[in-house]
Amino acid sequence: MLKCTKCGRELPEKEALVHIKESKEQEIICPECFQKCAGIDYKTFSYRKESAKQTFWAVAFCLAATLYAFSEKGILYGIAGLICTLLIWRFASKIK
Repeated sequence: MLKCTKCGRELPEKEALVHIKESKEQEIICPECFQKCAGIDYKTFSYRKESAKQTFWAVAFCLAATLYAFSEKGILYGIAGLICTLLIWRFASKIK
């Protein structure tokens, strides 16, 4: 059993969240204290973090495909690819 450093509640290892401060110290935080500090629950935070990673890689791939299309097919395909990339970035980053 671990103890939350904020509220002192005992919690099992599965529920414990580990936070590393700037001073390299570890903090054990319960989900309720995390929600109080961050303003959202941990599942939503984790989902948004993973979504941001996937959006980054999708946009990077689209930019690479756009550069390839521009060099192989011409400026119209490059512009179309850039527009598609911007749309993917805009709509993927706004999903909550």
